[in-house]
Amino acid sequence: MTKEELEITEIINRETRAWDTQDVNLLISIFHPDMVWPWPRTTQSHDPMDWEMVLGKFDKERWCKGWQDLFDNSRLAANGR
Repeated sequence: MTKEELEITEIINRETRAWDTQDVNLLISIFHPDMVWPWPRTTQSHDPMDWEMVLGKFDKERWCKGWQDLFDNSRLAANGR
């Protein structure tokens, strides 16, 4: 594998470990600090201009709280790759 492929594989493995262990800080480590997270309003919202900014621009503290709330109130049914 190329250096880039190895880096991508490491990020994917890190994300998988984060979900499996519900480790918020490990999950947050995969996001670029300039990331902005838009979300489609519906399953039919294919135009990004119609999407909502549920999480908005990356904010480590706010995103950690959101993911921790998800982990505390949900159960991961499966995480097969």
